[in-house]
Amino acid sequence: GGQPLTTLPVDKPGQIVHLEDEPEVVYAQLVAEGLHIGMPIRVTEITPQRVRFWANGDEHVLAPIVAGNISVLPLPETTPIVPDSSDSLANLHPGETAEVLSISPACRGAERRRFLDLGILPGTRIIAEMRSPSGDPTAYIIRGATIALRRTQAEYIKIKRVQHAAS
Repeated sequence: GGQPLTTLPVDKPGQIVHLEDEPEVVYAQLVAEGLHIGMPIRVTEITPQRVRFWANGDEHVLAPIVAGNISVLPLPETTPIVPDSSDSLANLHPGETAEVLSISPACRGAERRRFLDLGILPGTRIIAEMRSPSGDPTAYIIRGATIALRRTQAEYIKIKRVQHAAS
């Protein structure tokens, strides 16, 4: 069952249901990428040259002919539409950690793609690092990289706060 990964709409969640094992060289590439059945997946870009997607917290880029050997099942958006009164990344203070719940549906186009390219997806942990002297922008640590976001951008990212476990 399922459909080729190359037909999954960009930014729609899916789940890997089959990895084609012929030709063997393509299957070996999929295994080397760490892909397996049951893995959640989200496509961020499809062009004639490449298919870019996130699976299990890692970004992958494959040639379309290789990506076509991955069968996926589209999943319903499990992230509930969070009312705008919910906590946003803009409210996180330096030193605090949050987990992304969703990106506001009001965020579209290039800005939404930039967030996806940065790995800002539901479940991603973000740490507020420091605020500029003027208060805007704020530097955040996202997947190991320090990224500056303006308050107007950070307001699109809905979060839940995470308490640090004592190490």
